[in-house]
Amino acid sequence: MDTQRFQSQFHWHLSFKFSGAIAACLSLSLVGTGLANADDSLPSSNYAPPAGGTFFLLADSSFSSSEEAKVRLEAPGRDYRRYQMEEYGGVDVRLYRIPDPMAFLRQQKNLHRIVVQPQYLGDGLNNTLTWLWDNWYGKSRRVMQRTFSSQSRQNVTQALPELQLGNAIIKPSRYVQNSQFSPLKKYPLVEQFRYPLWQAKPVEPQQGVKLEGASSNFISPQPGNIYIPLGKQEPGLYLVEAMVGGYRATTVVFVSDTVALSKVSGNELLVWTAGKKQGEAKPGSEILWTDGLGVMTRGVTDDSGTLQLQHISPERSYILGKDAEGGVFVSENFFYESEIYNTRLYIFTDRPLYRAGDRVDVKVMGREFHDPLHSSPIVSAPAKLSVLDANGSLLQTINVTLDARNGGQGSFRLPENAVAGGYELRLAYRKQVYSSSFRVANYIKPHFEIGLALDKKDFKTGEAVSGKLQLLYPDGEPVKDASVQLSLRAQQLSMVGNDLRYAGRFPVSLEGSDAVSDDKGNVALNLPAADKPSRYLLTVSASDGAAYRVTTTKEILIERGLAHYSLSTSAQYSNSGESVVFRYAALESSKQVPVKYEWLRLEDRTSYSGDLPSGGKSFTVNFDKPGNYNLTLRDKDGLILAGLSHAVSGKGSMAHAGTVDIVANKTLYQPGETAKMLITFPEPIDEALLTLERDRVEQQSLLSHPANWLTLQRLNDTQYEARVPVSNSFAPNITFSVLYTRNGQYSFQNAGIKVAVPQLDIRVKTDKTHYQPGELVNVELTSSLKGKPVSAQLTVGVVDEMIYALQPEIAPNIGKFFYPLGRNNVRTSSSLSFISYDQALSSEPVAPGATNRSERRVKMLERPRREEVDTAAWMPSLTTDKQGKAYFTFLMPDSLTRWRITARGMNGDGLVGQGRAYLRSEKNLYMKWSMPTVYRMGDKPAAGLFIFSQQDNEPVALVTKFAGAEMRQTLTLHKGANYISLTQNIQQSGLLSAELQQNGQVQDSISTKLSFVDNSWPVEQQKNVMLAGGDNALMLPEQASNIRLQSSETPQEIFRNNLDALVDEPWGGVINTGSRLIPLSLAWRSLADHQSAAANDIRQMIQDNRLRLMQLAGPGARFTWWGE
Repeated sequence: MDTQRFQSQFHWHLSFKFSGAIAACLSLSLVGTGLANADDSLPSSNYAPPAGGTFFLLADSSFSSSEEAKVRLEAPGRDYRRYQMEEYGGVDVRLYRIPDPMAFLRQQKNLHRIVVQPQYLGDGLNNTLTWLWDNWYGKSRRVMQRTFSSQSRQNVTQALPELQLGNAIIKPSRYVQNSQFSPLKKYPLVEQFRYPLWQAKPVEPQQGVKLEGASSNFISPQPGNIYIPLGKQEPGLYLVEAMVGGYRATTVVFVSDTVALSKVSGNELLVWTAGKKQGEAKPGSEILWTDGLGVMTRGVTDDSGTLQLQHISPERSYILGKDAEGGVFVSENFFYESEIYNTRLYIFTDRPLYRAGDRVDVKVMGREFHDPLHSSPIVSAPAKLSVLDANGSLLQTINVTLDARNGGQGSFRLPENAVAGGYELRLAYRKQVYSSSFRVANYIKPHFEIGLALDKKDFKTGEAVSGKLQLLYPDGEPVKDASVQLSLRAQQLSMVGNDLRYAGRFPVSLEGSDAVSDDKGNVALNLPAADKPSRYLLTVSASDGAAYRVTTTKEILIERGLAHYSLSTSAQYSNSGESVVFRYAALESSKQVPVKYEWLRLEDRTSYSGDLPSGGKSFTVNFDKPGNYNLTLRDKDGLILAGLSHAVSGKGSMAHAGTVDIVANKTLYQPGETAKMLITFPEPIDEALLTLERDRVEQQSLLSHPANWLTLQRLNDTQYEARVPVSNSFAPNITFSVLYTRNGQYSFQNAGIKVAVPQLDIRVKTDKTHYQPGELVNVELTSSLKGKPVSAQLTVGVVDEMIYALQPEIAPNIGKFFYPLGRNNVRTSSSLSFISYDQALSSEPVAPGATNRSERRVKMLERPRREEVDTAAWMPSLTTDKQGKAYFTFLMPDSLTRWRITARGMNGDGLVGQGRAYLRSEKNLYMKWSMPTVYRMGDKPAAGLFIFSQQDNEPVALVTKFAGAEMRQTLTLHKGANYISLTQNIQQSGLLSAELQQNGQVQDSISTKLSFVDNSWPVEQQKNVMLAGGDNALMLPEQASNIRLQSSETPQEIFRNNLDALVDEPWGGVINTGSRLIPLSLAWRSLADHQSAAANDIRQMIQDNRLRLMQLAGPGARFTWWGE
């Protein structure tokens, strides 16, 4: 408080209220002071009221009546703000009891931050009066001193030392810091006190808490971060008011011997009230369910301590509770829909990766779902499919008609200049938008080729991979002294439901990652052995000194070399002392067999091993201690062939502190079976809440009083076995939850009960597994349900397997899409974790900001292929007959690779399935041209080709034909790429063909057309000729070529004859791009069906050219020649 500001006011009060005699004395004193010497002045007050500073006050837990309640205060402990608060001497704390807690809480807009208006008084007159008294006393003493001479005063003080004042009258006044807020009149005051702020022990981690990377390792305790004890209080709701100077904060403290444990779902709330210390059920608690604005519904817990309330759940809601003893508790609940049942449209393409200019085939399948299992056909309606490129630009929109039985299908072609990256498909259907995606990537042909020749055709796990890299120019010359860098990544392979899956790519350390090619262009390759079935992706980056490096990726498939065994038992847990039979069986034929078994107890790392009988199929283990065990089978070399986890119950078995362990006896159940759940608590527990949950709490039961939907057996103090009959309504899955509270803590654990959902069994079979390019492939499709044939709608695609190595399948499995494992739609919370807080502020309140993405470029592997086909066949709509059979054929493309056949199907009842099969197109001998096809007149081509051989030192015959001449060469090929120079004298245009024969049979044949053009610049000429009867001389130039004759009888035909010239305009400039729009627009308008594939292609070309014109526009929408 400013004493100067209040001094005049106090002076006026004195002039009116003091008696005349006192006023006269004061006047005399003031006159005396005026006569005093200036050097004898008294010190000024130098007083300023303590400013205080901001701090946080919070209650981070609730308390029972037997616990000492406390609140946490956090004040700045190291900066200048601490010194603004230190002079106050601590923090003033007042504790009030709220007489009507439920009404008080309903009035609050934010239960986390309680608002109660303060009673501000200011600093008051106490310190002002203190200074005035000291000042006036000092002045009066000065007047008395002036009455006597200095010598007289010295004589008196020498005779009577007790009359000597010394420095008493010039000492500063002693001020007392009082609270600037008066107590709240509305609430009963329980107690008030001043608590030391900087001298109190700060909050610090408990002794022995040292976690790697935890805050206890790098944050030291700070002064001012303290707990303020409030003592043990009766159950109820309390308001805490903390004040430092002019700063004030409030919070509430909940004192209750009851805990509210809540489970909220979409339209329901389940509340269980239990004792905070022992966890027993406590009935008779009043519950209010509010959204923070008003009470939605209310009720009272029954004898089991549970209460179910029906109301649509908001995203955030609160439970206000008051138990029979007057204890108050609050729980905050968050809810969001994780499962929504409506129309599900499965949109997928024939493959996940495309090049610019490729055709994309799209298929749509859908069902209208009403719950996790039941669905109906979709409504037949038109839809629009939009294609967005990697930049988010709309490429085109096509119309798709969705049929209730067959779904829908469509196709479109990508632009030739399509940007690389992720593309999105958006399907607008009945005012809803559904999405899918695919990727586009480009690659550049290298100026020399890198071939891979391995020493073996197949590699097994545990074997080192050896071979060589071959670097050859297109003319067959080796790339000598090339700098080669190697980078190896491994993808582990797994087969899940006959589905080959690729895991993440992880780098593998190489001893020699840099190498130099020898005189033959070879680089020795030695890769480390893989301990698990893997796909090696070897990235080779080579440079011959040119400006650009050649980078390619080679794949090496390493299959499982050792026998793979399955290890199983009748149940995933057993009792201690019980004999458990484990069965094992080989999943594939191999000479490797298990010879011994081992188990490891995880709790104490004890282990045991035993021998397996020769030719046996099972072994028995008697576990004498409860705990968790890992069992493994090993062969004679100690390699693991199989593994399994097993839990053993028994006395002394406990879960980790704060957790509940639930072990199911099986991973998958059939309807009608009984699910056995082993429940292990971390301490002896007599009461818990057991529930079945999915879209809501389907069933509930107490541990002490089992309901009729389950049976319970207590195995020991900490373990129970629950048996739950599995019904059809459980499919595809349901959650079994266990919830308990003890000693002010609560814990819950969920375990899924997975139930088998009927699925179509779709099998794909080809007449053989290996084909040569150009052969006819016969495919048989079979659809069945539970072993019986059934008719179904199928969609089949045959795609190059290497596409999935570059880009894994984007579309999910059709079974997992339509019938996924449902998420638990129930959220669990408790009143123990509710926090209320406040920030102390002065009179001025303190008011409390794009997505970056980088598209991943994918480089297609350069492999031996003469036909750029990635999708060999696409059958969007096939129907199996009553016997579940369907057939189709396709020609094997001219590419040597592994092909994946994927079949997806759905029957009339909405049951779906997916099947896959693999086949290979391969040749022992394969040719590929290594020469240009266009030459100038006078050129002498050095014709040649590559022959890729899977054999070594095998004789072959190469027969080439050109211009009626036939040449035969006898060759001995080495394994890998062989460059062969041709002996033909090629000086003119013509067809060059080659055949590769072995043992009198043609192994491969190729042909190409060679063209020779004149050295001079070609000039197009057009000449109009009027035809007459008989012969008509054209009078052509001597070197005329590419002659075309067009008849034109009408002006329209004359105009149309020039359309070809508009299309053939060199592409790139504004005029060139715009000239293409004329013939394309005329062609599109002349089509009878504007929804056909040809119409879609032409429309796409028009849109691409329009988009390019927009991109070429300069400032002010003005066009220049090249769009500068």
